[in-house]
Amino acid sequence: MKYNHEVGIRAGLCAIGTALILLALPAAAQSPSPAQARQWCFGTDKVGDDRRLAGCSAVLQANPSNALALANRGEIFRRKGDAERALADLNRAIDLEPNDAIAWYNRGIAYDDLGDRDHAIADYTRAIRLKPNDALYYNNRGNSYIGKNDYAHALADYDQAIKLDRTFALAYFNRGTAYREHGEADRALADLDMAIRLDPNYGPAYGNRARIFRDKGERARALADFGKSLQLMPNNDRDAYARANMYFDDHDYARALENYDRAIKANASYAGVFNARCMTRAILGQLQEALADCEQSLRMRPGDPYTLDSRALTYLKLGNLDAAIADYDAALSAKPELDSALYGRGLAKRKKGDADGAERDIAAARAINAGIADVFARYGVQ
Repeated sequence: MKYNHEVGIRAGLCAIGTALILLALPAAAQSPSPAQARQWCFGTDKVGDDRRLAGCSAVLQANPSNALALANRGEIFRRKGDAERALADLNRAIDLEPNDAIAWYNRGIAYDDLGDRDHAIADYTRAIRLKPNDALYYNNRGNSYIGKNDYAHALADYDQAIKLDRTFALAYFNRGTAYREHGEADRALADLDMAIRLDPNYGPAYGNRARIFRDKGERARALADFGKSLQLMPNNDRDAYARANMYFDDHDYARALENYDRAIKANASYAGVFNARCMTRAILGQLQEALADCEQSLRMRPGDPYTLDSRALTYLKLGNLDAAIADYDAALSAKPELDSALYGRGLAKRKKGDADGAERDIAAARAINAGIADVFARYGVQ
């Protein structure tokens, strides 16, 4: 995952002292005075988004051609997920003030949010032409190039961002992530180390460094970094999921389950996490809960062979052999060399008295994975 840097709001002229008055005003005030409107629209980041929106709208009601108010309101619309109105305001702001680098930059972020990498790159490029020494612009354009799988241009932009600002932790993080995704683990590790050195509370850098340690087989260091990431970002579902998978691989199923629970609590939109929790619950003997998770996973991703395999294991442990064989059949129809499905189906056939069919499936599974019997023994099935 790459991270864009957001600049957003710019200051304009505002009445001195209005910030003190604002402390006593209700957040939902809809009709600010002209001085309050200017303060809300152009004030510091301490102004909330709702007040900013109300202030800029009031300024624009009085002067529809205020380019700075349009740009600031456009950024607030973008933050609120209203891309259509964000682009309308930013388009108008750029028409009125075509040399406003930040307006081009913010519109680039809006296009990035929409997945429109080409327009984003064009806007970041225009911002760079207007303000060539701003590291933020190169960082974000690098991210857009990554979105287009243009690794060479992305690295060039990250390099330039870091050249312009040697303390830019986000650019080191993004470059390190790009290196990792392209198999350059040592360079990735160096950049993520630097990102953490510059910003010791930067959670995503710990998470991605953990993945490098995990892939290098340094599991203790990986778990330590995932722990730090989740301490800093308790609702980071991806890192909770990754740590759960590590515990699962270590056969620490109770801790795996805790982390799958955490990942789903933070984000219940991924079928794979429900499948993983189904499998873990089946191993731990929580069979009805496991079935519920597999059913949810299959609603989200129908026909997935791995989830069918997990549900089949659950049925096998429940003694519902026909249902287990049906799911193993479906899984193998989609993925004929799925060793766990072959072995599990062999066990189910053996329990049903089909000795020949059982022997064929078990032999096929062992030809793919000689240790498959040990795997099922850990699952509590023999």
